[in-house]
Amino acid sequence: MDPVQITKDLIKIDTRNPPGNTVEAVEYLSDLFSSFKQKVYAKEEGKENLVVYISKGKPELMLTSHLDTVPAGDELLNPVIVDGKLYGRGSCDAKGCVAAICSAAQIEPDCGLKLAFTSDEEVGGVNGLGYVFEKEKADAVIVGEPTGSDKIGVLQAAVLAIDIEFKGNSGHTASHDAKEGAIYRASQYIVEKVESFRRLEGEYEEYRRFFEGLGMEFLIKSWHAVFNPSMIRGGVKRNVVAPKCTVYADVRFAPWISLEDVRRELYADDVEFRVEGFLQPYGVKSDRVRLEDDVKLLKIMAEAIVEEGLKPKAVFSLGVGDTRHVRKHGVPAFYLGPGGGNLHGEDEFVYIDELYRTAEIYQNIIRRF
Repeated sequence: MDPVQITKDLIKIDTRNPPGNTVEAVEYLSDLFSSFKQKVYAKEEGKENLVVYISKGKPELMLTSHLDTVPAGDELLNPVIVDGKLYGRGSCDAKGCVAAICSAAQIEPDCGLKLAFTSDEEVGGVNGLGYVFEKEKADAVIVGEPTGSDKIGVLQAAVLAIDIEFKGNSGHTASHDAKEGAIYRASQYIVEKVESFRRLEGEYEEYRRFFEGLGMEFLIKSWHAVFNPSMIRGGVKRNVVAPKCTVYADVRFAPWISLEDVRRELYADDVEFRVEGFLQPYGVKSDRVRLEDDVKLLKIMAEAIVEEGLKPKAVFSLGVGDTRHVRKHGVPAFYLGPGGGNLHGEDEFVYIDELYRTAEIYQNIIRRF
């Protein structure tokens, strides 16, 4: 199975989410694996997930990635190859990962192996791997995401969804100082917190030493923490200084930064906070997965990368994804997939050589498992 051709075929199939219909993509993959036992799971109509059983045995490994993509114009459903890059919606995130998994599954493994191609990752994965893994457990899971073939996604951030309400002194724009209004106060707070959270680091030396002890460089992608004021609402009309304003914020931070440190960083006088949701961090030393189980899988993955002449790197990201649906069950799961660029952008692409290289690394993992 050629991963480039599979990626191109999948790009042409519309799985933009919303609505995130994966029926046609599942039919395509089902045909590819027509000689293998399969099962389709669907928690919600149109959100189909395909599980392919490659081999029986213990221990059992699952390779998985998602079929849905973020929205895009119709023109991005036409794959284009230029200078060693394959462009198109989902080429990088994550149809290239799906294709590399398909290509890797052509060997006859000694372990148990099954593949899961899932829906709805772009909107939380509840109908996708979150639903599938409740029914299809495995001893370890590799989640295809565009890390790059030499990088293993080992940690993901805690996420705090919070509403911040500001109050101000209201009056007519012509005679009342706008600086006394809620919107001005909110704008000052936003500017301050966006910068202060980027400077927030915490102590991560323990994590760095741990991964270096396994022969991997430890990389921090972007920042240790981030404050994103994603929405703002307030005011009564154009010529009135706003009496009230609410900022809806997405706050993300590394597992080595405490919730108390985040609370302290967020604090301001005369401001009301309302927590809308909290997602704990997931990854090594951050959840219920036994450390020895994580280490066993990490060593296998690192050796598989080294076999291709690359130096493995362990990566922390502020992003979140499907590993949490596995790790909450105490099962080790990490990210690994072909690299590209501009994911979610109009010029999203995956490197063609990464598709082939990652398929080889997946096969190396299967042989060692």
